[in-house]
Amino acid sequence: LNALAILPAPELDYIYTAFSAKYLARLESSLRPLKRETQRKAISTYIQILSLLPDPEDNPYLRKFLQSSKAAGLPNLVASNFVQGITWLRPSGPGQICTLLIHFLFWCETSLGDDNKASIDKATRDALAARLADILTQPGIDRLPELQRVELERLEGILNAIEHMPGGHYLQSTNNFLKGQIQGQEECLVCMDEDAGMLCSQCKTVKFCGKKCQLKAWKSGHKNRCWMMVE
Repeated sequence: LNALAILPAPELDYIYTAFSAKYLARLESSLRPLKRETQRKAISTYIQILSLLPDPEDNPYLRKFLQSSKAAGLPNLVASNFVQGITWLRPSGPGQICTLLIHFLFWCETSLGDDNKASIDKATRDALAARLADILTQPGIDRLPELQRVELERLEGILNAIEHMPGGHYLQSTNNFLKGQIQGQEECLVCMDEDAGMLCSQCKTVKFCGKKCQLKAWKSGHKNRCWMMVE
């Protein structure tokens, strides 16, 4: 990972996207059974590799993984380990892990969580928020690179928004918006069916496989984002 860090960003993205295509499923299946008591370093390494993958908007393999049932439980696993402490390995860091957790929150279904407000369970979100508050008030926080601090603060703000908005509306509408921004999006916005042939008549950005998914998306937040896409 340190050797890869010297490469220019575009080349790195190509490498990590290719890695996602071939090894993402294997990485996920290898991470889940690890025991923190005896395999903390391995857990830290795997989580940090995940944190270095390109954003789901640019990485279709990560995007489809996060939107599938295979992601169930992974947001809680990563969040719990962040709370308990991760052995940092360059070029990753706390900011990158926060970005990964934000990806989980924005791209995974809220139904994966125990209160349907986020893919991370309520108790784990509370512990995560407390951990972030603790990190951000530590004396050495100023020594952390600015981009890392920004991601810590961004995740803290997102967690706060989740708790203060009803249901899973905030994350579901954000999820719909992000999917609608993907260039060349051909899948149904709701069920990811690749044969989606119904284009939203207003924003002409997102597609649906039929009226049922169109109505579901509209009720879950697309109606609040549709006009923004038009502009």
